[in-house]
Amino acid sequence: MRPKQSLILKMAGGGIRRTLGIRRTLIGGSAILLIFAASSCKKNLKADGGTNGTIPRAIAYQLIWDDEFNGTSLNTSNWNIDVGNPGVNSEQEYYQASNVTETGGNLVLTANNQTVDGQPYTSGKIDTYGKFSTTYGRIEARIALPMVQGMWPAFWMLGNSINTGTGWPQCGEIDIMEQVNTNNTILGTMHWYDNGDASYGGSLPTDNTPADFHIYAVEWTSTGINWYVDDSLYWSGNTTNNINNTGAFQDPFYIIFNLAVGGTLSGPTVNTGALPASMLVDYVHVYSLTGSAPPVGQVITLKGSNGLYVTSNNAEPDSAMQCNRATAQAWEQFTVGDAGNGLITLKGSNGLYVTGNNAGADSAMQCNRATAQAWEQFRWIVNSNGTISLQGTNGDYVTGNNATPDSAMQCNRLQAQAWEQFTYNVVN
Repeated sequence: MRPKQSLILKMAGGGIRRTLGIRRTLIGGSAILLIFAASSCKKNLKADGGTNGTIPRAIAYQLIWDDEFNGTSLNTSNWNIDVGNPGVNSEQEYYQASNVTETGGNLVLTANNQTVDGQPYTSGKIDTYGKFSTTYGRIEARIALPMVQGMWPAFWMLGNSINTGTGWPQCGEIDIMEQVNTNNTILGTMHWYDNGDASYGGSLPTDNTPADFHIYAVEWTSTGINWYVDDSLYWSGNTTNNINNTGAFQDPFYIIFNLAVGGTLSGPTVNTGALPASMLVDYVHVYSLTGSAPPVGQVITLKGSNGLYVTSNNAEPDSAMQCNRATAQAWEQFTVGDAGNGLITLKGSNGLYVTGNNAGADSAMQCNRATAQAWEQFRWIVNSNGTISLQGTNGDYVTGNNATPDSAMQCNRLQAQAWEQFTYNVVN
């Protein structure tokens, strides 16, 4: 979100040209990959970005902080509402509380064609400074973007030290998601100080419009940061041993959502006829990555909150999985596999993989896939009560559907409540 960004423009099928000192970015079609960099950003910062990014092994994710935005007003125990114009990036909005609402299960930040204090537009911005910060973890949010000329929505983080005299960029900045105008390209960037203003990052042209809900995330450890859209890793940055003065990324950061109007990245032209325009945030989750690893390579059983076991029903390979067996025999046993990218797989005793079947959000889960692709991969989440939950690559949770014991299991719940929590036992 800050100025003084340099650019590398990498054309499809072409070479790379470095241009320094550019203050304004015009994004073209999906054939252009935008990679932020700076002259002080050495080549060995790269942990092989893009499709060759560092792939972490299966991880146990533990939810440590979240906001589901299911209320009727913003939870001010979690958030501060920013007021005013930030005075950077040539932005044209005035942030005010009335542009921040919570309705329909979403945080809503709305840009209006309204003049306040000399700024021609109003909009919304919130942050967690002084209320929540984290060093490392998976930070994710499910967001739908406005896709309007002149809009610059962002989900990002700043080092706490920016408010204690360190200043920017020395404090460090992690841009989890930025998008501008009507473009379908998602940007992820890290900023810090190394003999000047340094920035580094990548982009991903999405197959589906960012106007739909997508999950934007980073996974941040002491050795680097990985960027994801819908669990697809598209960029990695290396901070091992504070390489290239990246020590700011070993300190606490806080979370920010905002919808800027105009500015250096989106350009000064605003489609006022499309206003009001809103950025919707379904939820934000923060997970610790330091818990015990999932039981990869071991055979387990899963018991729902109804006290019954999950079954693959693999006497009939195309039948629906259920959570309705009083005892755990062969059909209720699953081998945990490492899918890479922090995810796991579950293989039934029939030798086939469990699928979330999330091509259809309300379709039944099955244990009938010969290979483990995206729908057969899950995030292993450890809940505060010691149970675990399984999150599909659609961002939804596996449910035992145990209000009706003989109903089909599905992967379609936005939150992990009782029916989405399981205990597991290692068989061997």
